Formats: sequence, C-alpha cells, structure tokens
Amino acid sequence: MTGEMIRELLEPVIGQSGSISLVIKRAGHIGFVTAENKKLTGVEVRPDGLVRLDRETGWVVIDPDGVVAVVWDGELEPSAGQFL
Repeated sequence: MTGEMIRELLEPVIGQSGSISLVIKRAGHIGFVTAENKKLTGVEVRPDGLVRLDRETGWVVIDPDGVVAVVWDGELEPSAGQFL
C-alpha cells in the first residue's frame, strides 16, 4: 500500500470518534481509538515516504510498504465479531 492511499482512506475520518486499525505484514494488527479527546487531527505523507498520523494526544509514524489493510470503525462500542 502507498502512503497516498493510506492518507486518502484516513482523511475523511479526521476529527471523528471511532477506531482505526492497520494490518501490518509480519507484525500483525495495530490499532488505536480516536475518542472524544484523542481524535485523529492529521495524516501526512512525509518526504521519506513514511506516513505520520497525528492525534490530539500524540502521533505515530508508519511504513506504508508493510500495510495490507486499513480499517475504520465509527462505533466505539465493542462488537460481537471481527472485521477481517
């Protein structure tokens, strides 16, 4: 997956509550909640090709080459099943 693809998928959910999950090759699943005080505030493709996700409470930088799936769930309540 490319950084631009990840940015295009996540830009529409900036400022919304929910959860974001990424499936990473050879590493598994990572995710974070975008609750009322931890909403996603920005998605940037850096000059080196890495993707920076900003929240009100911090940030993360990921390598898009390892990302195989991006999941957005607008429900904060636990669900009975998995997306994938």
